[in-house]
Amino acid sequence: MTSASILVVEDEVIVAENLRVTLSGMGYHVPETACSSSEAMDSVERNLPDLILMDISLEGSEFDGVETARRIRKNHDIPVVFVTAYADDETLERVKATEPFAYILKPFNERELYSAIELALHRHLMEQEIKKRDTILFAISFAIEWFLRHQRESRGAKTGQAEILEKGILDILEHIGLAVDANMVAIFRMKPGNDPMGESNIQHIWFAPGTAHTLPHPSGDSTPLTFTTSLWRTLLTSGNAIAGDIGKFPDEERKFFEKCGISSLAMLPLFKDDSLWGFVTLSSSVPRLWSDGEMEALLMAGNIVGAILE
Repeated sequence: MTSASILVVEDEVIVAENLRVTLSGMGYHVPETACSSSEAMDSVERNLPDLILMDISLEGSEFDGVETARRIRKNHDIPVVFVTAYADDETLERVKATEPFAYILKPFNERELYSAIELALHRHLMEQEIKKRDTILFAISFAIEWFLRHQRESRGAKTGQAEILEKGILDILEHIGLAVDANMVAIFRMKPGNDPMGESNIQHIWFAPGTAHTLPHPSGDSTPLTFTTSLWRTLLTSGNAIAGDIGKFPDEERKFFEKCGISSLAMLPLFKDDSLWGFVTLSSSVPRLWSDGEMEALLMAGNIVGAILE
């Protein structure tokens, strides 16, 4: 059963209540219903639902369902499923302009409703994954361009290379961090050797604007992160990424990240001279999912960062 939240927009109170009960029975969360365009837009701002079930005909409203959906979609990436008794060509053309995720004609049964909602949610999820991947790939292209330009400009240059490298790496971390909506992106360097209890220290760090943080900048005293098991090193050495909410991490790492205000993170291995040199962490202050497609693109980004460091 799904726990997606759905906003029902229907001008007939009895119909709206029936839909709320039906959707709740299917396992969806329906925090409230809206009977007009203004109520719908206000509810979206308060609740940010996962999907909107929108009746096209909203009697007595300033806008009908099509215009209401257009205004909502202008500010929020929320899928809309239209419900209507009208299927004329003019209505269909107006609906298509709002990029709907589904269109259901009244009367409909519960199976049709459930199928339309699930397909809309799945399509929206896939579109979000594609957008994330494309944004990460854009960050990767920026990193590659900077890397090639830095290689050309560094030939023959004798001064200022450390400062240029530091700024370039921070710019790259910023692009990657913004691509995945991270609060912080940091590069940790691991001490040489295979000691599973070895420490790692922050070498470069970027914070999202407005992010409150407790991690020191690497120009000051570095912050050690102690590995309590060899599992992390084994996974990173084999080229695997580690991602998830910190509640699943070993105690020492969990306590470290909790102190830093981190709820979820992704960790990417960095290699230098074919050996594990360190790792990149991308952190979020709220729990989140790290999809397979997102992690695949992030591993590519980690390879580019590793090449720059080498």
